[in-house]
Amino acid sequence: MANKLYLLLIAALSAVMAYRYPDLPPGPYCGQGGQSQCCSNRQDTCSHQILGTLCYCDQFCNRTLAHDDCCPDYEEVCLGVSPPPEYIGKSCEDKGKKYYPPEKIMKDCNTCKCEQKSPGVAEWVCEDDPCLMSSEVLENINRGGYRWRAANYSQFYGKKLKDSMIYKLGTLPLSPETKRMGPIRHNKDVTYPTNFDAREVWPGYISPIVDQGWCGSDWAVAIAGVMSDRFAIQSNGAENLQLSPQSLLSCNRRMQRGCDGGHIDVAWNFAKNQGIVDDECYPYEATASQCKLHRRASLIEDGCEPPASVPQRTSRYKVGPPGRLQKEIDIMYDIMQSGPVHAIMTVYQDFFHYRDGVYRRSGFGNNQLQGLHSVRVIGWGEERGEKYWLVANSWGDWWGENGYFKIARGDNESGIESFVVTILCDVTESYRKK
Repeated sequence: MANKLYLLLIAALSAVMAYRYPDLPPGPYCGQGGQSQCCSNRQDTCSHQILGTLCYCDQFCNRTLAHDDCCPDYEEVCLGVSPPPEYIGKSCEDKGKKYYPPEKIMKDCNTCKCEQKSPGVAEWVCEDDPCLMSSEVLENINRGGYRWRAANYSQFYGKKLKDSMIYKLGTLPLSPETKRMGPIRHNKDVTYPTNFDAREVWPGYISPIVDQGWCGSDWAVAIAGVMSDRFAIQSNGAENLQLSPQSLLSCNRRMQRGCDGGHIDVAWNFAKNQGIVDDECYPYEATASQCKLHRRASLIEDGCEPPASVPQRTSRYKVGPPGRLQKEIDIMYDIMQSGPVHAIMTVYQDFFHYRDGVYRRSGFGNNQLQGLHSVRVIGWGEERGEKYWLVANSWGDWWGENGYFKIARGDNESGIESFVVTILCDVTESYRKK
């Protein structure tokens, strides 16, 4: 009962903030019957009924910045302050609820502010940015005629497309020098299986799906994932552990932007020269916090422990020089021999809606905003006659096909084959795959 009375009192007192809200009874209150003598000192008798409670016209009601207890005309009568013109007018409405200048609400991903346009007229003034989720994409894709299906993800509600291109992706444009990097040609006369899934070929060796959160760290997540997979494969399972994207995000700061994005060539060079640690030692935080590792230190000096199966490891986990793959068969051969590879692709709005099937860009939704995205290619296959790459994303296992997606293979769909990175890991010698 006491709680109920308290809530009623709070609601009533909130209503007394009448000088702000013109829809309350106008009075007069302090101005009736020549009561201006009430304005000084504390005089509890200088009160009036309003909406089931009391408002006051004495100096004591003015003791707080909000003037919570004062009557609607207190400032005008007692302080000689005319009501500002922005408060003389009506309220804005949304879903049956009234809002007053300068209150704000969210409509999907855009902020709307109640503004007084003229005396007696209040209107919503709203941002008009494209939201990440698009009914156009959902309806047109699912109407049929495409090899993939779309979904609306509640996890993406309230997010702007322009912000998502930064914080759900993160790969910065390649430098001209990196773009000129010559591709590796394997030139192997090999028969390739129709379907290849690294999770089935090397069970227990392939790292799980990571959710990068609201941080443009796809580059760090993809690189740490590829390194994890290849350390396990190339050591015959001896060094089977999850490596830390956070050690890249926090410690590879030179020429990088943290959660605002990173250059993959800079990050791979960091992995080659400095090395990274395991995820248990440096868990993912989805923020570019201060680096807790020492420059050029050993694994032990960083406070990390080697895997129990390789107690002699003292150095961080490093890789050799990164190489570039470009041709479909070279990418397939490299995955089949050494494990998943790092690829970048161009993402438009429709890709965020991917649910399942073989993705090809539809052209629906916003086509002005785009971004580069780092992903981990773990295999390939065919579905209803369409060739595809099997790819691990970094948006959590609630997205797509349990965190994975399929994308058309063989014709560089969305640039997926334009720049693919392969590496060899600095595996402890006695465990190296022969």
